[in-house]
Amino acid sequence: MTKPIKYASDDGFAVRFRGWEAWACYADGKWRKISAAEAVCKHALLTERDYMDMFGPTNRRPVPPLPDHAFCDGWRSPLV
Repeated sequence: MTKPIKYASDDGFAVRFRGWEAWACYADGKWRKISAAEAVCKHALLTERDYMDMFGPTNRRPVPPLPDHAFCDGWRSPLV
């Protein structure tokens, strides 16, 4: 069973993580892979509702979609 994605904020920037994988979207609007330990220990954890209130599509500065390879379970061909 796949673990749910969890949400956080790093000084007002969006962070999502699950297991050993974590992503953050900073001021340039691009998602970057970060340390999962950093996501859990350093950033403010949020509920999904709080995350959507801060970064969702109705917010004044919504975050872009995650890259296609984010939170991909298992191996994926780099050609896809």
